[in-house]
Amino acid sequence: MAIERAVRSNVRRARPPGPRKAVFIDDTPKPSEWRNIWVAIFGFYILFAETGVRQVMNGFVEPVIKTYNCTKDEADTAVLVVPMASSLILGPFCSIFYQRTGARISIIVGAVLTGGSFVVGPFCKSIYLLMLATFGIGIGCGLMRNSIISIQCEYFKKKRNTVMAAISIGPGLGIFILPSTLKWIMVKYDSWGPAWWFLSLFYIISAIMGLFISKQPSEQTSSFSFSSAVKVCKKVEFDLHLIACFFASSVTFIYLANILILMESENIENKEGIYGFQGLASIVGKFVLTFVMSLNRVHNGIIMIISYVIAQLSLSSAAFCYKFWQFRIQNAFAGIGIGLYQACLAPFLVAIVGPSQLAYALGFTNLINGISIISGVWISGFASKGTTGEDARSAFFISIWLGIAAIVMSVVTSFLLMAREKHKRKPSMKQMKHSPELNALTNITSITTSRATFVIITLVSCYAFLINQ
Repeated sequence: MAIERAVRSNVRRARPPGPRKAVFIDDTPKPSEWRNIWVAIFGFYILFAETGVRQVMNGFVEPVIKTYNCTKDEADTAVLVVPMASSLILGPFCSIFYQRTGARISIIVGAVLTGGSFVVGPFCKSIYLLMLATFGIGIGCGLMRNSIISIQCEYFKKKRNTVMAAISIGPGLGIFILPSTLKWIMVKYDSWGPAWWFLSLFYIISAIMGLFISKQPSEQTSSFSFSSAVKVCKKVEFDLHLIACFFASSVTFIYLANILILMESENIENKEGIYGFQGLASIVGKFVLTFVMSLNRVHNGIIMIISYVIAQLSLSSAAFCYKFWQFRIQNAFAGIGIGLYQACLAPFLVAIVGPSQLAYALGFTNLINGISIISGVWISGFASKGTTGEDARSAFFISIWLGIAAIVMSVVTSFLLMAREKHKRKPSMKQMKHSPELNALTNITSITTSRATFVIITLVSCYAFLINQ
């Protein structure tokens, strides 16, 4: 049986009307992102001058007590709590200011505030005026830190994680170098004023560096609107991350406020040098993390869990330290854990909220960290039980429970993030072509409802459990 086939007529289709368009393929290689390495160097230095300085302010507690004849609680509040808490609690404001004005103005304003406060601080006639000066230090540090970290995403797209890890080495270098340097200045001039004026020089250089940063945020807002900032709170992973940060920062502040007192009570020589050794150890941890991130083989969530485990267990383990070598090992592992956390934080937040929302994510993270500093003093009983070695040791025992809670919340956050990324629908080629963020693809599906109520209820419940214990 023959099968008849339709004969297809050879019809030539007409060309659509209009002039022909030539298609050119630009095969010119794009310049390497490493041409912007100067931005990373600026970030390294500014974080050295900002976070590195704030972490060594505990060395001014005793000189301030002698100058103003105040209690240790007042001195701690002036040189530790106020600058650290204000720089962190005002994180959302700093993020909005950065989105509104850009990194250049934000860094310059922050450097002027911080440097000016260090200059006028020694001239304050009362401890309360000194608190006002250190409040300016906190605001300025917050503006500089948020801006210099966020602007890295505008200059580095493919090398973002490596650069973030590299610039985070700056604070560790400051913690390692500055304690002994500041002590030498105070001993030489028999006053803490010249040490503050020495620190003010760092921020003059920071302001000059800010002049060369020209890029603006990719999603710059036209007004001071809080609605854009609240968007990051619509992600459950970010809310769980805030809870973990709350507990972890409480442990860190308890360590910062009590470690020198504990070593003094055990007659440990060169306690400032041992404390500064933490900064050197953090540099080692950040170098290792920078290399690991450059390989792109380990998920940021796994690195974050490791950093929480090492940092929280080592920080609270000071409760069991009595000898020189014990404090040395404890500070070394604490530095490694803190270094891993600081280097991994920005890439981890990018994985949760995306690079365009990094400034807001850092702002809310700093807000929770600032609140935890105040609550850390209250939870540990540091402000009410005195300043002896046993009081400091009891504070570290309480920090053990906070550290365990931080580790648990970090594990939940990281595994939830990895689970969502695993089951996320792969984007089409068309989407990949027209969406530059999908090329890096670190953000996840947004949750439509806010989790702020969930965060508050969880924090209150954990507080009640810790108090009952």
